[in-house]
Amino acid sequence: MEEMIKEIANKTMKDLEKAKKLPYPLYYRDVFNAIANEKGILNQLNPKLLCIAPTLDEIILAKTSETINEISIHTKDIKNDSREIIDEVNVADADEIKEMVIKFSANLIEKVNQMEARIQELQTELDKAYKELLIDPLTKVYNRKALEKDLGEILEKGKDRDLDLVIAIVDIDNFKMVNDKYGHLVGDFVLIKLADTMKSLIRKSDKIYRYGGDEFIIVFNCSNLENAEKSIERIIYKIYRTTLKYKENYIKITISAGITQHRAGDTIESIIKRADEALYKAKVEKNGYKIL
Repeated sequence: MEEMIKEIANKTMKDLEKAKKLPYPLYYRDVFNAIANEKGILNQLNPKLLCIAPTLDEIILAKTSETINEISIHTKDIKNDSREIIDEVNVADADEIKEMVIKFSANLIEKVNQMEARIQELQTELDKAYKELLIDPLTKVYNRKALEKDLGEILEKGKDRDLDLVIAIVDIDNFKMVNDKYGHLVGDFVLIKLADTMKSLIRKSDKIYRYGGDEFIIVFNCSNLENAEKSIERIIYKIYRTTLKYKENYIKITISAGITQHRAGDTIESIIKRADEALYKAKVEKNGYKIL
């Protein structure tokens, strides 16, 4: 493992040099982690040593725990106040009881309002965090988790009939060569630019998901094969005609795509498998697409 870490460290420095980035801790960490993930050992390394930030799950769990503790304290205060007023009522006259009840009620309302405000704040943070959990942090398109959620809901309606649904898997041709030649920072730059280009060339009702690595899935919902095909043609042509510039580096890439239309009874696995088989055929020639 030590030799592997040394190898990754050396490659990290080379990648930073290729990208003309100084080895600041932030840049070094991101590239080191990307290479470690590529080699399949990231999960075996200590997250603290890798300086990996807490996941959203961990952050939300901490906030939830904190809110529960706050509400618990308020609840205990209310119970204690209740016991005190009960004890005092036994020895008080009518006017004193009335005054105590008014004071207690005002105090109770204030504490309940505080609890409601904290719960509302937590709910807002939970809603925001849930949305972020469905977004790929690099490219800002939807992620695989979102794909499984959205596609699963759509396909539930197509158990017994064909749906107006087309999906396409888009993959960068020879992406490993881009990483090897220019470094992972440039590779990330290319992924971001590809995602931005695709977003600009599809309808608002269509969605893009980063499926993994340099693979993206476009879901053309309420669409037919002809319209989806035209969109993919535009994307392929636009990428082919575009030269990406990162500092002094000029990068040319092409993409391939596999397209398939929904068939009655399709599952997430079956429709993606068919699109993937079409992509495999397209990758033979590259810079184009196939339909299955």
